[in-house]
Amino acid sequence: MKLKLLLEPLYITTSNIPDIEIKGIKFKSDTIRKGDMFVAIKGFNEDGHNYIQDAILRGATVVVGEKEMDNISVPFFKVHDGREALGLLSSVFFNFPSSSHNMVGITGTNGKTTTSYMLHHILRTSRRSCTLISTVANYINGQESSSKATTPSSLELQEMLSISKDKYVVMEVSSHGLDQKRVEGIGFDFTVFTNLSHEHLDYHKDLDDYFNSKAKLFKKLTTKGESIVNSNCSWGKKLIKQLRNDGVPVFTYGSSAEDNLQLLSCTKDSLNKVRWLGEEWQFHLPIPGDYNVENALAAITVALRIGMDVPTIQKSFMTFSGVSGRFEVHKNNSNVTFVVDYAHTPDGLEKFLSAVVNYPHRKLIHIFGFRGKRDISKRIDMLNISTHFCDEIILTIDDLNCVALDSMISELNELAKIFRNSKITIINDRTKAIEYAWKNAKADDYVVITGKGHELYKEPFILPTKTDTETIKYLFKSQVIPITS
Repeated sequence: MKLKLLLEPLYITTSNIPDIEIKGIKFKSDTIRKGDMFVAIKGFNEDGHNYIQDAILRGATVVVGEKEMDNISVPFFKVHDGREALGLLSSVFFNFPSSSHNMVGITGTNGKTTTSYMLHHILRTSRRSCTLISTVANYINGQESSSKATTPSSLELQEMLSISKDKYVVMEVSSHGLDQKRVEGIGFDFTVFTNLSHEHLDYHKDLDDYFNSKAKLFKKLTTKGESIVNSNCSWGKKLIKQLRNDGVPVFTYGSSAEDNLQLLSCTKDSLNKVRWLGEEWQFHLPIPGDYNVENALAAITVALRIGMDVPTIQKSFMTFSGVSGRFEVHKNNSNVTFVVDYAHTPDGLEKFLSAVVNYPHRKLIHIFGFRGKRDISKRIDMLNISTHFCDEIILTIDDLNCVALDSMISELNELAKIFRNSKITIINDRTKAIEYAWKNAKADDYVVITGKGHELYKEPFILPTKTDTETIKYLFKSQVIPITS
């Protein structure tokens, strides 16, 4: 692509733009190939401007950056925001790929992944081609690939959209992704807000800042775009008011008679009655938890606005099997039930345990831990919730995240002392904590393991497993005890 055409969205004022063909865009100097443009981004740990010379040596023919730079042997164009520039440049380079799809962006503290999977399932089962970009995995043109982040970099994302031949794209959009402008250059046809609660306060200065980052997604709507918002959440109510004041079309879901999609009732057999446009109907949700009913309402509202009919939506939910690492149930023939879940926020944990405690059980045993350097303000809240619902608690390690093991164990001990509770046990190795629970659990006990869900372990734990689910299956297999899921 010609450099002049590529630079158009940046409104470069100089007329001295050389006639150069750009072969690619990169923001990591070690990935540069001859003929590429290098976009220097000031990161949290590294500054891309320090790698400009390396990029040039590797073949970069043009550099874009935020800082004034001297002694550069290739054309340099200064921009106000490197991250924004990367998104806009990537969009142009890949020929504005989001405009070829019906784009759905889903944000919120909890429920993004499950809502995304539900909507993806509804669309696919109705023979509508759909790309899914999520925390757990990506599905493009019917092919699954691993996911590196909830929201990929803007360069990766624009390339993924250009590869996709699917009509619909459903993607999770994190507050980090919005704050770091990873969805720059994308126009969304639908934006969804699931909820907001205590999370990422190690990154955002407070909940208002966190909310404002989430709200940025709703500035990315196309001219005919629509927003879908959960009115059961106080932050959702705030967003609804803001959007309506700005003249943005809003469709709400929740328990109020004023909602466009109103939940009328839920039954223990997972039959849910709703009202849409004055018509009442029911759908069966085969996965547990009232919070998953809310996730379903979000997916249903989007599906209805897309133009899908009610019978098709009802039928699709009958075959929805859930998401890896979200209320993932495993049982052995000793009648001990293990449940793996991603719940890693106070609100998410409370909703998850509220669902589990309704199942008949002898004891509820909870295994969970914390990540080093990550939002320590939520730890006491989560322990309070766990002690309220659970009979036994095993505190363990999630990811050290560069914190020394001894320091992390000391932090766990200090937390346990605050509660002065005999039902708290500390086992720093996560796999051995699961093994301990397995060995001591009795018939009709529930062992719930939260915090990581589908995620791979980052620490070298003792047992030769990579996830919580793998650990459970390894223990069952080693004891020659069959497992059912």
